[in-house]
Amino acid sequence: MKKARWKLLTYVPFLAVIVIIGIIQSFMLANENVKPYPEPFGRATELPQLATYGESVQMFDDSSFTYMAGKTLEFVTIDEEGRNRTESRPLPDVGSVRDYKMIDKDHMIWIGDGNKLYESEWKSGSWSSKNTLMENEILRVQTVVGPKGNSVMLAYNDSTLYVGEFHPNTRLSWTKLDIANVKQVHGVWDTSGSSLSLVYAVSKDGSESFHYVKLAETSWKPLVQMKLKDVDYATSSLDDMALGVDGSTFITAYTTSSRKSGKSTLHMLTFPANQPDKIQDEVLNLPVTKGNDSDTILHPTFTQSSTGEKTLVVSSVYEKNRRQTSQEVYTIGFQDGKMLNATRISQFGGFAVYPMFASNKGSSLAIWLDAVNAETFRVYYATDQLPYAERMNRIHTEDIQQAAGNLPLFWGIGVLTALISLKWILLPGLYLIVLSVFWQYHYDEHAKRHFGLSMAMYLVVKALFIGDYRQPIALQVMPDFLQSVWVSLILLVLLAAISYWLTRLWRKGLTERNVGLEMFYFVVLDVFMTNMWYSFFMSPATLS
Repeated sequence: MKKARWKLLTYVPFLAVIVIIGIIQSFMLANENVKPYPEPFGRATELPQLATYGESVQMFDDSSFTYMAGKTLEFVTIDEEGRNRTESRPLPDVGSVRDYKMIDKDHMIWIGDGNKLYESEWKSGSWSSKNTLMENEILRVQTVVGPKGNSVMLAYNDSTLYVGEFHPNTRLSWTKLDIANVKQVHGVWDTSGSSLSLVYAVSKDGSESFHYVKLAETSWKPLVQMKLKDVDYATSSLDDMALGVDGSTFITAYTTSSRKSGKSTLHMLTFPANQPDKIQDEVLNLPVTKGNDSDTILHPTFTQSSTGEKTLVVSSVYEKNRRQTSQEVYTIGFQDGKMLNATRISQFGGFAVYPMFASNKGSSLAIWLDAVNAETFRVYYATDQLPYAERMNRIHTEDIQQAAGNLPLFWGIGVLTALISLKWILLPGLYLIVLSVFWQYHYDEHAKRHFGLSMAMYLVVKALFIGDYRQPIALQVMPDFLQSVWVSLILLVLLAAISYWLTRLWRKGLTERNVGLEMFYFVVLDVFMTNMWYSFFMSPATLS
């Protein structure tokens, strides 16, 4: 019976170490994943329905937006406590629906069958029969909301840009502009609402360039038209662009991808409203870590608050530590056409794309997508409303469960790093072997002394090589209070003391003292605890 209890005691310490260190590491990883919370925004909320259209959600006002989810349109409203309410509507067309735009909550336009432009109205719980707005084939459509709430549509194909003002239940009249090879186009109204300015990108014969045109209201005839600049097509390709106005300065934000490295760079093309020929073009860098800038900036979008402030929203890299690198949402403020500041407003640990931002009445809302695959996207939002932040900015049960799922990976790393520990036992091991071979009687008669000497040798060597667990890559994920070398030495002594105490309990099961066997058990237990603990910091894995 005594022998059975002794055998049980042999394994119990190892099982206890697994449970205790596993619990501690689960809480540490959960905190690492979600903290610090993105101030003043709360943690992201994932909406239940996946988006099936890779583009920013479409805002109606500062708290409502819509997106396409398969064969339905999801209309989402965020209340004053940050909770979401969703209304689902079927698509207005059983055929193809792509590149759609909502004029308002009840009027939708889209490119459908035959690449023609259609519109429909939501009325009495159903969509009206679709109405053809454009008989010619078009590739893309864009809308520009005027100062009086009027919507001007910009539809284009390879040869022509069409401009027309949309009015419900009124036949739309198009103005045809001889502008070909448009890749992207965006427009803004002047402050008086008497003219519409467009900045568009043209892709032709292996080159890309930006152009500007100012259109007269109603007639949409060009008043000013000129080329702004060429994109260095040999080294970079144009990805996305957005257009905004800060005071009297036009700002075109655009991203290019390096053909060599794939690096995505954010550029700002600015010019005075009354002097479009005086352009300035500069690269904007957002900091990732100290001394490093982002190499992935995506999907610029301008938004305007109810007070008229213009904000640029982008998706950019955020690197918290070597295990936590994600693509997050940033806002960029401007003053007199110059970048004023850049603020990260999300931290959800994924790859944020197609961000959107709205601000009104003292609160702000951010929405973005996260790709599941090429055709489907998760939809997330976060707000800075106090009830929302208080509800979301805390550790949840799911966080602990997700963190615990990574423990086998950590411990696997711990097993590998345990091989490093063999050098710690070289000196005490040689000492005990030589002693047992050449001075056997002294080895047996003075077990306490030789165990103490060998353990002291072991601890001295372990202290000398404590740097094995204090590599720069490990310190990156250690909390500040654990980074001191004195803390590491205190942990070394603490773990050794626990191992020694458990070894004393264990050796009571031996019929007679055996220094080598006791030392072996002590070292195995101490190495097991030490490597399991530091495996959390030594793991090079990037966790999701």
